[in-house]
Amino acid sequence: MDAKQAKALRDPFPPATVGKLPKPYKADSPKGTCKECGGYHGLPAVHLDYVGHAACTDRLLQVDPDWNWEPLATDERGLPALDSKGNLWIRLTVAGVTRIGVGDGPSAKVCIGDAIRNAAMRFGVALDLWAKEDLQAMDTERGTGTEPEPPAPTRTMSRTTRTPTPAPDEPDGITPAQLKKMAAGMRDAGITERGHALAYVAQAIGREVESRNDLTREEASRVIEALETPDGPSDADWDAMGARAGESA
Repeated sequence: MDAKQAKALRDPFPPATVGKLPKPYKADSPKGTCKECGGYHGLPAVHLDYVGHAACTDRLLQVDPDWNWEPLATDERGLPALDSKGNLWIRLTVAGVTRIGVGDGPSAKVCIGDAIRNAAMRFGVALDLWAKEDLQAMDTERGTGTEPEPPAPTRTMSRTTRTPTPAPDEPDGITPAQLKKMAAGMRDAGITERGHALAYVAQAIGREVESRNDLTREEASRVIEALETPDGPSDADWDAMGARAGESA
């Protein structure tokens, strides 16, 4: 690997490729609709910058079209083997240099994507974003995170308390921020056909809709969460989309 390739790996990512990953301050934080990102997750939470598997893979291809990875261990069928904690350890080779990474997740696809991004970080890919996440994790473990403090109590000159005026109920429908985020997620996942998009939404929430505007906030959050997995729609999702699109044709 030469100096030019090493620098290209560490170049900052364009803002359009950087997403926001919510990290609740506590593992058991109650879930709700986030006013900042429109997602449905534990609150309160900090939103960390991150790059997905597709953006990371694109960076590796730009620097070395022949990059590759291999698992550190395989099972009796020759498939990548996980350790006792469910982690996947890999060797990532870029421009003749090999470094080790580790990933985890609920499926093989997620584990692979996470491990590649972790190993790519060893080459400097999105290192600045990983550093922010590590610092936040350390603060959370030490109990020194920046969880918002409750406002200090105040009193009037007459020492009477006021009953706060209740906020009007917010509409339950999908928000403009969620629509924008969902559209970006669909585009990143390669879902460009309207029929496929509606079929994917139906697959994620368990009911048919005529338009994304028919979604509730909670349903929109579920679709966004599904699209934000490192590898996007699974093979089962694509099969379901094809079947549903065929039924509606």
